[in-house]
Amino acid sequence: MILNGEYYPLIKAFGGQSLSISTNTNTYINPFDSSLQYEKDDKEAIKSKSEFVLAFIESLFSRLSEEQKTIVDRCTNNIYEEYQLHNFNEEYEPDFKKFYDELLKQPENEAKNLALVIERYVIGGMDIFSKKTNIEIKNRFIAFDISELPPSIQKTGYLVVLEHIMNRLHRNKTLGKHTWIFIDEFHILLANQFSSEYIAKIYKTGRKENAIPTIITQNIEDVIKNEDGRKILSNSEFAMILKQKPLDLPPISKIFDISDEEARYVTDSPAGQGIIVFGDDKVIFRNQVSKDSYIYELNQTSNMQISRG
Repeated sequence: MILNGEYYPLIKAFGGQSLSISTNTNTYINPFDSSLQYEKDDKEAIKSKSEFVLAFIESLFSRLSEEQKTIVDRCTNNIYEEYQLHNFNEEYEPDFKKFYDELLKQPENEAKNLALVIERYVIGGMDIFSKKTNIEIKNRFIAFDISELPPSIQKTGYLVVLEHIMNRLHRNKTLGKHTWIFIDEFHILLANQFSSEYIAKIYKTGRKENAIPTIITQNIEDVIKNEDGRKILSNSEFAMILKQKPLDLPPISKIFDISDEEARYVTDSPAGQGIIVFGDDKVIFRNQVSKDSYIYELNQTSNMQISRG
């Protein structure tokens, strides 16, 4: 689960565990962690990891050139093949520093330039993603908080946490466990091609890993404009739609087959009113919770929105 600060009361109420990932904490996730030892198809697993590393590296850039993509793919394959050859020995476990060193071994000038750009994320002041994973999962309800990451690497933080969750999914599946994933501020991940494709892949393949992915966003316009975002919405069997802007309603109504009459319930609607879509069924709901209730206290975020505004 990925969150901003407004989820803390809910986490506390359910006795959950919150893990803050930021430049001000000593909690780290190694983006190059893998679940290769749990995979039946090693080649497919490395291919999947290479796709993530491309998304991870590009999240630190505006865009990678085709030459840079080739170099990133090559270096990723090299460090994971070495890990396999040494029977997943911890000494050879891939990390950002090993990837950086592998870049420096490549003959192309593009590789040297790429290494220079990522240097500050590996051995410089922004080296949060170059550390070994040190988190300890000890709860069924886990919340990853990246709200304190600098804006320039918040998108990267999303990807790193999601990849960590995907690795956990592989392990949970071997134990016969199901996992529910909530992805808040979903529209942020649609900002570039690789992160957009990566989240679409998680949403598509997660069910094979006994996962139930759920996306949350207040910026539906950004989702509708994105091809992967539209695919995810179109393939969603369940949706809860609250108040929408008039310009956003037509595409949403088309995706979920909402009639003009039903659309009235999410136009200038009060808090707690909306439409639940479940397959071909639509249910209008009004869930107005008393401001004096414990449920309202746990879930309301208006005070936090005011403080952030």
